[in-house]
Amino acid sequence: MDAGLVPGAGAAPPRWEHLTRGSARVVRGSGRSAEQALEQAAVALCALVTDPSKVEVREEVTIECDARDLDHLLADWLRAVVHNMAARRLRFRCFAVRLDGRRLFGSAFGEHVDRARHPGPADVRGVSLIGTTVRRDAEGGWTAECEVTF
Repeated sequence: MDAGLVPGAGAAPPRWEHLTRGSARVVRGSGRSAEQALEQAAVALCALVTDPSKVEVREEVTIECDARDLDHLLADWLRAVVHNMAARRLRFRCFAVRLDGRRLFGSAFGEHVDRARHPGPADVRGVSLIGTTVRRDAEGGWTAECEVTF
């Protein structure tokens, strides 16, 4: 299992991780809010392509999504991240998300692909998202996860 922690105080800091279910890869983001969980799920997705710590923040991309529930919002959000990575040849380091009901306003921070620092697939061809879920646990923390197939 790969994982990344975001520095911060508290018992349950925001984090991302990769899991495996059979032959499927799962990206998971966790945080103190739904917004943090969605941000971290996007970092987990990007970490499948390149190490986010090797990506410099040189460009900001705004992304807006609207969906009927948080599960579909997660799928739309990650699809928009993949679209921007492929269409604009970008790699992302971090994200900022604000939710207003079932509407997501996000910013993705990164740079254009630099093959010397961003080894990995030349382009992401597409992603199929299955089993998306965004949920709150008994302690008040949030988790956003889905299966990702390239």
